[in-house]
Amino acid sequence: MPSSRLRLAALLAALALCAAPALAQTSSTQPALTGFWLTTPYPELTIPAGEKGSIPLTLRNAGLPPQRAELAISGLPSGWTADFTGGGKPVTAAIVDPNDTQSLTLEVTPPKDASDKAAPVEATVTAKYGDQTASLPLAISLSTEAPGGVTLTPELPALRGTPTTDFSFRIKIDNNSGADQLFNLGADVPAGFTTSFKHGYDTAEITGVPIKAGASDTVTMDVKPGPNTAAGDYPLRFAVLAGKLTASTDLGVRITGTPGLSLSGPQDRLSGDTTAGQPTTFPFTLESTGSAPAQNVKLSASAPSDWKVTFDPETLPALEAGQSQTVNVTITPSAKAVAGDYIVSVSANADGASRSADFRATVNTSTQWGIVGVIIIAAALIVLVVGVMRYGRR
Repeated sequence: MPSSRLRLAALLAALALCAAPALAQTSSTQPALTGFWLTTPYPELTIPAGEKGSIPLTLRNAGLPPQRAELAISGLPSGWTADFTGGGKPVTAAIVDPNDTQSLTLEVTPPKDASDKAAPVEATVTAKYGDQTASLPLAISLSTEAPGGVTLTPELPALRGTPTTDFSFRIKIDNNSGADQLFNLGADVPAGFTTSFKHGYDTAEITGVPIKAGASDTVTMDVKPGPNTAAGDYPLRFAVLAGKLTASTDLGVRITGTPGLSLSGPQDRLSGDTTAGQPTTFPFTLESTGSAPAQNVKLSASAPSDWKVTFDPETLPALEAGQSQTVNVTITPSAKAVAGDYIVSVSANADGASRSADFRATVNTSTQWGIVGVIIIAAALIVLVVGVMRYGRR
């Protein structure tokens, strides 16, 4: 009997070893999902009568060409209002690139006299793309929870920086309800921005935070703009949801942009002819290529010994982003300069930006010496002719 049990155990172990690779192979060859979805983490929620409730939505495009989705909602009773927002602005449609997502917010406001005893409102959000439609059913109930069940207090609601700045908002969450709650965290940010949440000053990312009844806690929302974000003001929204409790607070960032400069020679060439001891003017083009104005621009040059370089204008108080300015660069080689090529380094420096260009100046000998040489040769010929005429007769 014991031997039969041993044989059975050995057989089961062998089957398990054989099955494991087969299962692994099956899971590894599972095809990737392809399609278009409209989702939300909160398909059933409760909001107070007369108050706005924010429902985060996500449009996801998996493996399809860019899709234009037209948004709509149906099933709301008379007196209810609903708006879609994206990037803090009202929208009615959104475009989702291949293998990308778009974050939107549905803001629903029931009338103040709506009864909380009525059955949940069955509404449907649709996103029509091409000849197909993605649908998302929602169940919205009205709450008897007294206003102020949860409050959000940002430490600094508005921050300022460049497109490379990582913005961090610390937000205090007060659970004024009579029960312990797990608050789910969410955000509505402009396209191209990314967000993450942390508990206090911890480094681990979270999606929710538990807070006991009557207590408070602090979370940090990190926001990173896209690298090509233009200068301007961008609204953000932080929201929490726990059962019947929901709250949001408005935040904002101001992107100041970064200055940049471009310097090019006449007709996009960085070379020209000069004459020893004589000034020659070349029109350079100075352009502000950054996302912010170039402030306090100064022109300078590095040239060979005894050369002189001047600029008109030599300084600019500011050059707006995208604008250009012609700068006349006058180069005077040394009077003793021999014929050949010389390098003159022209530089433009502003607050936070600089650019230089090496200009090759070809020096030609002065025409004055050529004229003097011609005069000397002519005089010598005259003397020779006179001498021949006078002494040749003898």
